[in-house]
Amino acid sequence: MKSKKYWLFGAACGLLLGIGTGCQSSVNTVENQEKSMTPNIINDRRFVTDGFLRDRLKLTQLAASETSEGLLRVQLTAVNVRTGVFAQFWSSMTSDNPYKIQYKFTWFDKNGMAFDTILSTWHDLTVIPGETVHIQSVAPNKNCKDFLINLKEADKE
Repeated sequence: MKSKKYWLFGAACGLLLGIGTGCQSSVNTVENQEKSMTPNIINDRRFVTDGFLRDRLKLTQLAASETSEGLLRVQLTAVNVRTGVFAQFWSSMTSDNPYKIQYKFTWFDKNGMAFDTILSTWHDLTVIPGETVHIQSVAPNKNCKDFLINLKEADKE
């Protein structure tokens, strides 16, 4: 009788594992090994209130450059690190695959006063497991010297 229970348990686990790998939808990437780019990396300070978002979307780099018009441009690079069989299985059970987030930029002048722009509102972004995304914004004018980027999970429908 005990061996029958173990057999049923093993079969159920195998079925769940098979379902998890069958539903896996992630991104593989290939890039040049010898990088020729030299990004201007910015040290950042983070205030995290959503541990789930932090553990799902890893912020890997914050870089800045200047446009030909002399405007500050920033780029946040992030990767959806929830990959693998169990993460995919859980995501498929909770409708989190692909992962939907929202972001917004706020630009500030040298005195810390905020500028309202079209990017001051929430924008949707879908990130597939394993995918690297680059979130960019350009300052609305030359007086903007600083910025703030907010990220959150998109509201479930």
